Amino acid sequence: MSAFGPTLKAWRTRRRMSQMALALAADVSTRHLSYLETAKAAPSRDMVLRLAEALHVPVHARNDWLTAAGFAPIYQSRPLDSAELAPFMDAVSRLLARHDPYPGWALDPDWRIVLCNRVGEKLLRRVGIAPGDSLVAALVGDPTLGGALLNWREETLPLSRRLGAEARRRNDAETAKAAEKLAALSGQSPLAAPASAAVTTRLGIDGRVIELVSIQAAFNTANDLTLADLRTELFFPVGADSERNLTEAFAP
Repeated sequence: MSAFGPTLKAWRTRRRMSQMALALAADVSTRHLSYLETAKAAPSRDMVLRLAEALHVPVHARNDWLTAAGFAPIYQSRPLDSAELAPFMDAVSRLLARHDPYPGWALDPDWRIVLCNRVGEKLLRRVGIAPGDSLVAALVGDPTLGGALLNWREETLPLSRRLGAEARRRNDAETAKAAEKLAALSGQSPLAAPASAAVTTRLGIDGRVIELVSIQAAFNTANDLTLADLRTELFFPVGADSERNLTEAFAP
């Protein structure tokens, strides 16, 4: 029996869509959709992709869908330094450069620092992280980052949630393990009511307290798997005191 039917039903259930709703979204009959889920009918490659699009399935999982239906994967994973990705990496570099004098960096699928701006690199090195290192590995090894991360318990819980979501999206067992370790280190209940509007990063650098909030950017239309997983994080100081302390700590 084809593995596509159970895969389709699992994703439809995850998205909380009825067969009728999905049939309308994908422009297919409810009867045919039912046959696909019960493996009474085999999908074409076009049908696999149409259903995946209707269910907003990430590109990583779409390759799995195609394989389950008996087709070859179509989404590639190019190296970050490949010629095909050069224009997109240049866009990330420009974004980071223009974000200076505030810190920013880009993370690959394994949460390694692949690009960072001037202040971003200085800040990372102050907490014992160098370009090319894995941010998650550093936090799992020492969630306080040598005592510099003042609110590490608050930080590790939302990070573990992000990692868990990425692990499920990519079916990545190693990332799932890292998520579990960080959740355990936080010691906080995931059911606790949030105390603030957003979780910020509070750092103690040279006797100064710098509070930062991050905004994440991604290529939402990426078809390449490496590009789809690339995350750019831009940090902004929270309040005038943090902005002054950031400027004093990392002045040119």
